[in-house]
Amino acid sequence: MDGHPQPDRGNGMGRILGIFDLIFIRIAQASLMVMMLSISADALGRYVFNSPLQGSFEFNSLYLMVIVTFLGMPASYARGGMVRLDVLTGVLSRIPWQLSERFNTLTGAAVFGFVAWHSGLEAIDKFASRDTTFGVIQFPVYWSYVWVPLGCGLMALRLAYEIVFPVVRAVRHEEVTE
Repeated sequence: MDGHPQPDRGNGMGRILGIFDLIFIRIAQASLMVMMLSISADALGRYVFNSPLQGSFEFNSLYLMVIVTFLGMPASYARGGMVRLDVLTGVLSRIPWQLSERFNTLTGAAVFGFVAWHSGLEAIDKFASRDTTFGVIQFPVYWSYVWVPLGCGLMALRLAYEIVFPVVRAVRHEEVTE
């Protein structure tokens, strides 16, 4: 145990979410590695051989950054890796049945569900029209639209799950002195 909150693995739904978290985070990690290699190859080609890697910027910005951001988000949240503001946590933690935490989680689930739904509709539209970029290399833009609804959809499911089975997260109170 590394001190991070772990999702409830005893429940079937918790295990399924954990499996998808693992798959998504591995894809995000692989994308980050490819992004590092691509940027390094582009810089090496640009400054050493005076010949940049064609399409590197577009590939990184249209695909890899989106994958890293949205597929890494649910697993990062499940492990407690997101920024949390705990200004009122002491007061709100006294409310019975974790109603405040559950309300916040419900709000997050609704927002991520909304984003997943509408970005999914946009992805379907982009796939139907087979959008591409302009330039030397015409990248199929429609593939970059797939990752947002997948990541936001899993995040919405994780938050919906936590409404019913809340995860108790440790709150650190550290004094900052100068």
